[in-house]
Amino acid sequence: MFGRDPFSEIEKLMSEMFMSPMAGMRTMKTMSSGLEISGKGYMPITLIEGDNNVKVIAMIPGVNKEDIVVNAVGDTLEIRAKRAPLMITESERIVYSEIPEDEEIYRTIKLPATVKEDNASAKFENGMLIVELPKSEVSIKKGINIE
Repeated sequence: MFGRDPFSEIEKLMSEMFMSPMAGMRTMKTMSSGLEISGKGYMPITLIEGDNNVKVIAMIPGVNKEDIVVNAVGDTLEIRAKRAPLMITESERIVYSEIPEDEEIYRTIKLPATVKEDNASAKFENGMLIVELPKSEVSIKKGINIE
């Protein structure tokens, strides 16, 4: 073995995959829909498109509702949050933690349609943020009658 741990690279990759998705600045694109998501920190996203609305679900564990900011303009949604440091007493010490603390996280999402920002709604419960954005009239699919 010559002093080299054969599993160290695997452990490093597993740590990057499961503990810090979107750590650093990354942009993901899906060519078929033109979807773009960029951001920093741990915030898994699900994007759902309906006929009349777009729904974005973001998992933001360890954040208070007051520490979340959501902005929508046209076809872009921005979600920002800040995790507070863990509360421990003077007689305690953290031996090991996989919980990121005192971290600012964000996502900028190019939505698949233009939305009406004024009619959007959001709710935050049990670490999950659900943002519902009605599509603007120009983005709603309409049938065309054939003569």
